[in-house]
This record gives sequence, C-alpha cells and structure tokens, in this order.
Amino acid sequence: MRFLFVDRISELETGRRVRAVKNISWSGDFLEEIFPGLPVFSPVIAAEAAAQALSWLIVEARDFTVKPLITMLDSYTCSRHIQPGDQIELEGAVESFQPESALAHARILLNKKPAFEINHGVCYLYPLHELQDPESARRQFKNLTEYQAPLQQVPVVKTGLPQGKVSSLVTRPWVDRVIEYAAGKKIVGIRNVTSTEDCFRDHFPLKPLLPGVIIMKSLISAAQLLIEPILAANGLDHKKAVLQQAKKVKFKKFVQPGDQLLLEVSLESFHPQSSTIKARALIQDKVAATLSAAFQHLSRDEYIKAYLA
Repeated sequence: MRFLFVDRISELETGRRVRAVKNISWSGDFLEEIFPGLPVFSPVIAAEAAAQALSWLIVEARDFTVKPLITMLDSYTCSRHIQPGDQIELEGAVESFQPESALAHARILLNKKPAFEINHGVCYLYPLHELQDPESARRQFKNLTEYQAPLQQVPVVKTGLPQGKVSSLVTRPWVDRVIEYAAGKKIVGIRNVTSTEDCFRDHFPLKPLLPGVIIMKSLISAAQLLIEPILAANGLDHKKAVLQQAKKVKFKKFVQPGDQLLLEVSLESFHPQSSTIKARALIQDKVAATLSAAFQHLSRDEYIKAYLA
C-alpha cells in the first residue's frame, strides 16, 4: 500500500491555507477495529492525512525546495472516528514561517464537523531534493490540484458494516515483542524497523524515514497493552482504552530501516472512566520521540455514541 493520504487538493491559498479531500475505503491499509464489526481508519494514522495536506501547502509556498517534517505537536485531539465509505475534508493553515521552520495547525472534518485537530505543529524545513526528486513532487502536486471541486454532499449512513457483510479485517500488531511488564505500572516493548515496510516507498524515495505517526501508533498501542489488563482486573474487561488526546508530542531523531525502537510506557493515572500515560521511544538509549496521552474507557455502546453516532 502507498503512504499517500491526500486524494485531491480543493483549495490552496499560497503560504496561508489549504483544503483537501481524502476518501476512506476498504482498500486502505490502516483500518482497525476497536470493537469487532466496527472498522475505522486508524485514529492515530489519521493525523498523517492532515499533515500531508499541510506539507503540500508549505512545499508549494517554498517553490518545491523544502519538505516540512513535524518535530513537535502541542496536542492531537480525537473527537470522531472515520469509517470506510466516509469522505473527509483536510484543513490546514500556516501560522508563521521562519528560514528553517514553520508553525502550523490542521484539522480533519467529517460531515462538516471536527473529527481530529492538530494544534501548533512545529515543522523543520528539510531540503526536498534530499528526500525526493523535486520534479516528481511537482507532477504529484499538479495531479492533486488539476481538478479542484467542492466536496460532494453524501448522505450520512448508519454506523458499522455494510448489510450482510462480515468483517475479515486483520489488525496489524504495532508492537513486535513485550520485553518488560510491571502490571499497572509500566510496559516496555520492541518495534523493529525494516526496509520492506510499504511506507518507505513514499516516505521518502531518496531517504527512507519512519513516519512520526507510526512511532506514535506504536507507543499508543503499547499503552493500550498496559491499560487493558488493568481494566480486566477491575471488572471492566468489556471496556477498551480509546485514545482521546496526545500532548507534548516530540520527534527528536530520524528513524530508519535497521533501527530497533524501544517503546517505554508508564502509567500516570488510572480511574474507571479514564487513564493517562507518558511514553518514549528510544534507539540505542537515545530518545527518538516522547509524548503524553489520555484515554477514555468505553464499552461498545459508549464508544458508538461518543465516536461514531
């Protein structure tokens, strides 16, 4: 699968704002089921769609000489989840430019309502020619902007699978191995980075870098492995830990094929309704990424009402 999350750019005001479209399909590679029979586009990977729309805004403004790489997010908030058949709108705006960086924010809309929000993302402006052929980027941008049209108005459909269908969704594991586990306190896992991962075809052709959202997803998955046994021990095994917000997200080091990420997650607080964690990813004792996150503990019905209804 390709690691491309913008299907069309519908509006662009150079150096200021962008609006784009992404269609969610069963053919996508980042579907998951928080509860069986309720497939959604990964709430963490969704951040990449907004980031890629912002990226095109900045690349075009700097005449295809730089590529923005997000180094820090104040917060990433999830309020709605996206299902196959949904069409989402990506909105992004640059708050300020510096010679080597940009400050921006973005959000994803579903049925004109906010689903995800990125607040105060700091982007390092990396030389584009070191990541991909600038002429290739120009052609890609031309294809995305050739047919600019407003979003179609589609009917709101019921939550869940199409009638008569049975989900055959296989959810990929994001943690390769758990090497340390202290119940209710801490978990340490490993995620190996290999050159065969599909994302490296697009991220990036000349310099493969593991996308920050995949590091985020690996840390969030490790956190859920820590939290859900605690739920079960408290008689709440019918509930799942659902990401509500990630804060103080920082990417400090490039992650490339051949690296082994050590995923460390510590529980900060636990209540029957919610929990918080702190996490970091390391490569050979050097910190590659850090974040804090808050989770809601929801039953299937509570989840549908909060995120899908």
